[in-house]
Amino acid sequence: MTVTRRRFLHALGGLALSSLPPGADSDALPVAAARGRGDWCSSGGAANPLFVPGDHGFLGRLALDEQTLTLRAAPLPAGALPGSGLTQGYLARYQGRDYVNPTLLLHPGQRVRIELDNGLDQATIVHWHGLAVDTPNDGAGMSLAAPGARYAYDFEVRNRVALYWYHPHPHGLTAGQAYRGLFGAFEISDEDEKKLRAALDLVPGKSEIPLLLQDRRGDDYAASAADQMHGYLGDAVYVNGTACPYLDVATRLYRFRLLNASNARTYRLGWRTAAGTPLPFTLIGNDGGLLPAPQSCSEAFLATAERLDLLLDLSDLAVGETVTLDTHAFDPMHMEMRSMATDAMDHGAMEHGSATASGGATGQAAMPHDDSFPEGAARTLLQLRVREKIRYAGTIPARLSTLAPMVTTDAPDRPFRLGFAKDRWRINDRVFVMGETPIEVKRNTVETWLLRNYFNSMPHAMHLHGFAFEVLARETSPEQIGALKIDDRGRLASDFGRKDTVLIWPGESIRIAIDFHCPFPGDQTYVFHCHNLEHEDGGMMLGVKLT
Repeated sequence: MTVTRRRFLHALGGLALSSLPPGADSDALPVAAARGRGDWCSSGGAANPLFVPGDHGFLGRLALDEQTLTLRAAPLPAGALPGSGLTQGYLARYQGRDYVNPTLLLHPGQRVRIELDNGLDQATIVHWHGLAVDTPNDGAGMSLAAPGARYAYDFEVRNRVALYWYHPHPHGLTAGQAYRGLFGAFEISDEDEKKLRAALDLVPGKSEIPLLLQDRRGDDYAASAADQMHGYLGDAVYVNGTACPYLDVATRLYRFRLLNASNARTYRLGWRTAAGTPLPFTLIGNDGGLLPAPQSCSEAFLATAERLDLLLDLSDLAVGETVTLDTHAFDPMHMEMRSMATDAMDHGAMEHGSATASGGATGQAAMPHDDSFPEGAARTLLQLRVREKIRYAGTIPARLSTLAPMVTTDAPDRPFRLGFAKDRWRINDRVFVMGETPIEVKRNTVETWLLRNYFNSMPHAMHLHGFAFEVLARETSPEQIGALKIDDRGRLASDFGRKDTVLIWPGESIRIAIDFHCPFPGDQTYVFHCHNLEHEDGGMMLGVKLT
């Protein structure tokens, strides 16, 4: 595929005119004015209309058919996405339209053919995060496309309806490539999804909005030793490539589908009015699709690689009112500092949980992250501006999906320990070695895994390739997590249904169930790793083999 600079910029220009919210200025495809200066509550930078994907261009919705799609991983032409900070992307031309990091629209049972064309100066590969595919199609980094080479994917969609995503997975290079802009989403939809949209009058791009979060500092990726230890944190949060974003809305129900595409940052998300009153929302889905039933929430944590599918009812608001999506202050629990100190360092000595003068930052005084704002600091991410009063009559269904629990009777239990030793983050005291598979699983069985995070650790977002899992219980959770539990097994609203990534806090244990039924012949290998991308690149990952 060849995308000339003129054609590419022309396509993006068309996108800027066709895909912005009502009332947005035509030159507002992520505006450059606020780049590198933070966002709403940190810099006073100019507000920008939230970029909302359309049917082409950046994050454009691309309905795949039987034709092969070519994704070219390459540097972006100069000025292609002003203000976004992104310097690389997946370029595509499909049925006469140009795309950057397209949102792929798929359905269960569909045959998918995609060819990766590597236009980078590094080896790369695409991982289809959350998909149940065989080893050659998983993109876990065992096979790579060298610079100038291609890699062909050919698989059938076997997953539930949900929002998934794709990103690079070359071992040791993942964090930098993802940070520079190599990531995108894909939706799997079916008749149940169509019925939900019809019942609630949800229209993608209008009343159903994707929100891809990524924190950034500067255009290029340069991880320090502290970044490699704790994770790369930015000094500004971009939503769909927009800094300081706002969205014009009406008095109705909106669906927001959130993806945390940050390298390492965790968010504690909640909505509030301009008066500071919390505005509850309804959680309807997570990583693995729709929950069995909707859950009313006031806030929810979102770790890197996790997704949330939520409904926000603005019916009772008046024209002129505003609502903000915030990440609230929380204790980031970077307890690994204890093991690095000469003397024992307790929780209070690290100032965890006590707000500082810098925007509510918690627990970070002992470990600076260059120019970033601290993890756990409060910040506004998005503003909704009510512009129109309308009548709305949609009703949220009492049941969203049917999902039988995994049968764990007589299931073998496998323990895992997450911790830091000898300057490396480790799983069961091991680090990743290419070709080794210390986790061997008998195919077509169900296992339970007990994931324990050492107290002198930090939160780890653990992701398993190839298989979804069910969260059975949380134990010894920190207070800020325990306060959000909704059942006697310590589970959060976002733990229900199916997951492919789960955040485990220091001192916490989580038990999950995994169904390893696999239709693919022969040995299949996958990986289990922390999705803090600096931890992943540093070797906090183990091979998994099905026999």
